[in-house]
Amino acid sequence: MNSSADRIRFDELSAGRVLGDLAHDELRELDKLIAELGENPDPSFELLAAMIEVDAVTESPEEIPSHLMTRLDRLATDLATPVSRQIIHAHVPAWKRLAVHPLTGWAAAAAILISSFVLTRKEPSTAPAVAQLQLRKQAADLLERNFQGIGEFEKAGGTVIWSDQAQQGYMTLTGLPVNDPRKAQYQLWVVDPTRDADAPVDGGVFDIPTDGSPVVIPIAAKLALTKPQAFVITLEQPGGVVKSKQEKVVALAKG
Repeated sequence: MNSSADRIRFDELSAGRVLGDLAHDELRELDKLIAELGENPDPSFELLAAMIEVDAVTESPEEIPSHLMTRLDRLATDLATPVSRQIIHAHVPAWKRLAVHPLTGWAAAAAILISSFVLTRKEPSTAPAVAQLQLRKQAADLLERNFQGIGEFEKAGGTVIWSDQAQQGYMTLTGLPVNDPRKAQYQLWVVDPTRDADAPVDGGVFDIPTDGSPVVIPIAAKLALTKPQAFVITLEQPGGVVKSKQEKVVALAKG
């Protein structure tokens, strides 16, 4: 088989593997091609297959057994992918195939997507956890910093990523107390060295609905950012403020 034919066959078998329909001899053939070509199957096959499965949710909803939901959460955690617990729900029929093929890359991708699936399904492909993965994969200028809890919020932590080129970023936060949005909301502030240091850019208001559990929050910067120096989370009045008095600083991430 020539290299061009090898490549075509490699892609065919890779797609078949994530769909779970390869026979044993085909799996052996794929392993052989992986060794000969010196590369692994494109992970986009797995992500696409997972998205297709998740897209079928509204067509035939079926309850996921609690023990399998636990396995899905563990699998997503093992992949070092923080999952937003606020959007985990068990009405995805794809769980049946995960039970049959628990060790495939498709199962890993599906575990992340199922665990980060938004009930409203308005824009499932842009669920925060999934969009964060896409940004990590695509952004060549990715900046990443760790959050440190401040004062009474010392248990707070997490990471923030940002891309100037994409003007897009996400926070993965842990240990933040649940807030009542009728009384107070969290707000992100971004210190941009190209702007007034005393006037950080508003990065958006957000809530924490589950005490202590990891949650992925998209950054909603009101102005364009250039190589941010610091990210500050404060607790403010409902709806946030135009300029923070920094009376309750929750967490700080800086280079």
